[in-house]
Amino acid sequence: MDRFVDQGIFPYSFTEYPIFVKCPFCHKHAIIFQQKQTDSFEKKAVFSCQFCCKSFDQQVQKENNLGYFAGAYLHIDEKCTFRQGKFICHQYFPRISFIPSAIKLTCNFCLIQRQIYPQPFQIWREHSYEVNLDPYFAYRLYLTNETRHGLIFVYNIEQLNCLKAYISAHLRERKFPSYNRSYFSRLPAWIKSTRNRKEILKAILRLEQMASTI
Repeated sequence: MDRFVDQGIFPYSFTEYPIFVKCPFCHKHAIIFQQKQTDSFEKKAVFSCQFCCKSFDQQVQKENNLGYFAGAYLHIDEKCTFRQGKFICHQYFPRISFIPSAIKLTCNFCLIQRQIYPQPFQIWREHSYEVNLDPYFAYRLYLTNETRHGLIFVYNIEQLNCLKAYISAHLRERKFPSYNRSYFSRLPAWIKSTRNRKEILKAILRLEQMASTI
């Protein structure tokens, strides 16, 4: 009988290894790794994509608004003061900084043009409730697979191997009392359920196939 012993591994333990994410620029796989700083013993997270050659740290991401989910919707629906028409603009911008300070629109009735200055109430920020994000840059994890119960995602191959060993085991034990703070104790119930073992292992197999191409 396969036996798995939970050693009390915490979720952030897997961040010591390179994290595979989906590049927000070219949509291919990229990595986030820990880089030692020359002037101190601390490390900083660095994003790097070998396909589009983008590379930056968290400070550069913040300064240049390189957020993955910083998009916004512009909704303008103003009446024309001369006729019965309206000036309408419903457009999505991948970053809120891309919204121009002024936009030229045409009345849909009299075809007169007018310069419109977007107001804050006309800008709807895009909010993300996704859980398959990396803890540093909030980019989507590359090793993600969808099942009928929900998403299965991992940071890297190391986490994938641990998850596979846990799901495959018919006997699961906990060595240290982690008070429901360990990675395995906080997994959703549908992942830990023995009823879904075969389906979860199939999803893990697909993740392994994705990882083999990296």
